[in-house]
Amino acid sequence: MKSFLAIAALLAAAPAGAAQRFAVIAGNDEGAQGRARLWYAERDADRMASAVRELGDFSAENVVVLRGKGAAEVRAAIAGLDARVLQAKAGGDRTLLFFYYSGHAGASGLELGASRIPYEELRALINASAADTKVAIVDACDAGRFTQTKGATFTASVDFTLPADEVEGTAFIASSAAGEAAQESSAIGGSFFTHHFELGLRGAADADGDGQVTLAEAFRYTSIRTTSGTAATEAGPQHPTYDIRMSGRGDVVLADLRRAEATLRLPADAGAMFIVRGPKNLLAEIPGSKEALALALPAGRYTVERRSPSGYATTEVDLERADVRTLPTLSPTRYDRARQKGGPASVVAFAGGGITAAPLPGFGIAPAVRGGVRKELGDLGLRIHAEVARKDVSDDGLRYSFWSASGAAALVMPLLDGTVFLEGGLLGGYTFAAQSVSGGASFTGGGPIAGGVLQATTRVGSIRFGLDLQAEARFFRLNDAAVVRPGASLSLVALFNP
Repeated sequence: MKSFLAIAALLAAAPAGAAQRFAVIAGNDEGAQGRARLWYAERDADRMASAVRELGDFSAENVVVLRGKGAAEVRAAIAGLDARVLQAKAGGDRTLLFFYYSGHAGASGLELGASRIPYEELRALINASAADTKVAIVDACDAGRFTQTKGATFTASVDFTLPADEVEGTAFIASSAAGEAAQESSAIGGSFFTHHFELGLRGAADADGDGQVTLAEAFRYTSIRTTSGTAATEAGPQHPTYDIRMSGRGDVVLADLRRAEATLRLPADAGAMFIVRGPKNLLAEIPGSKEALALALPAGRYTVERRSPSGYATTEVDLERADVRTLPTLSPTRYDRARQKGGPASVVAFAGGGITAAPLPGFGIAPAVRGGVRKELGDLGLRIHAEVARKDVSDDGLRYSFWSASGAAALVMPLLDGTVFLEGGLLGGYTFAAQSVSGGASFTGGGPIAGGVLQATTRVGSIRFGLDLQAEARFFRLNDAAVVRPGASLSLVALFNP
């Protein structure tokens, strides 16, 4: 690929009248006949528009957003802004045109529903703009034909050559190479490329910590994150490409973090991953680094998760307008560390109440209370618990009181690790029961139990809550005969550190 030229700072915070910036941002979920409807192309356009208006110093009247529109509307929007560009230049302002598209594309060009814009025509439309500097981004399949990048060898690290003096020219950016699929994900709620590009603009790409995100920084960050994020998908890794033809020295500043509604500073924490969820469907996954990182975010309430080999921790942060908040150090709780592979040993207590079913005629279900402890043993956990149940039973006119006490030990292992943590395993134990017939004799007995257990929990504040399900075979004597009958219990439990 051609070396990536860094470009002069036209989008930096600047005195009034020094520069004007114009944008056409388009998204279309529909493609040519037979194409599957995309999930997030139009949402991608909304997010990009919000980011550049908030952080890129684009005035609202200079940003045209097209959702679900065709080729004619895109052509008209670019042409319509050109008159305003010429007017700004006549007043002595330097100008920039920013074009963005998310949607379907093929070998012949952009597919906006039933209409088309060939790649060569799009390049000609951008090049024909009177703006001093043009930046055009296409997030679509086969978009490498827009940058005319056909090489088979790609690298996530880019060398940036700096020409000399003031900048003019065009930068074409594509989310994929020629012949590659541009992928979107329901987990992140958008396309991989646009998702990471937006996060880059919000500060994740600010490699030098100067509070500004340049085109070079944004592309470098997005390229690395997009390629790594798609490496394990069915379609395979996606490689963003570029074609930069400019003269000048410096770099285009795409985002000034000082313009943000609010700022959340992540502490230096190399090796960790921060998951940030907030308003406007914002989802961010930010790798920790050796230096503190500032994120430019809309005001609102955020949930922040910290994940690392040592475990998991979470907190909530409220950001008001103009807030600059530093995230406190998040340390995994002992329980959360315990469920991480190779984490240190830990003891967790749990207690709760629910129902149990006993294998006796007419019994049905009875209320029960359960409690126990869990200790990590390498990749497995050892849990020991006890349960007590009582019920007054009527069986064909025979009334009796029943109570039981059982104890069991189980070896469990993680089955699902995420917002909901699920673990399960095998158990063995013993149950002791007693029957007291109204006005008659009492009977006692007991026997072993064997079965399985599942526990699903999620964090609420500093405590985990969840469901504990146990199913087993119970061995006991009934009417002087040895029998095996099924039994089960379900409890709502709380887990905490003793």
